[in-house]
Amino acid sequence: MRGKNIFNAIEIVIALAVVVIVAMIAVPKFTSILRKSDEGATKGSLGALRSAIAMYYGDNEGNYPSADIVKELTENGRYIQEIPFASCTPYHKKSNKVYVGDFEKNKDLGGWAYKADDDEDGTGRVKGQIWVNCTHQDSKGNVWSEL
Repeated sequence: MRGKNIFNAIEIVIALAVVVIVAMIAVPKFTSILRKSDEGATKGSLGALRSAIAMYYGDNEGNYPSADIVKELTENGRYIQEIPFASCTPYHKKSNKVYVGDFEKNKDLGGWAYKADDDEDGTGRVKGQIWVNCTHQDSKGNVWSEL
């Protein structure tokens, strides 16, 4: 009877070792898939925001949204229902905040950055541009704020 119990204990240890090895292989792959999914969603959201700004520009006689971009784009859902989330994991939490102006102070906080005026501010951006407010790289090596 004693020999049978030892055999069962060895079987359990081997089974646990196999499970641990499989988990060590699968978890990083799964994490990578989730990150790429978030990146794709963020890039799609950036395209949607740029389209909403272009529609606003066309409807408003060549004027871009002001610093109150969130209200102007989402009011009545005419251009976009709500500001989508930007996800730059693992560097920042998901955020749909839009930073307007004072870009040196608000640099690399996640969310979005929008240039509402023609003032020179060192960003090299022009009025009406929106970008991801993250200076890190995505999984392909592209810097988020340069997309």
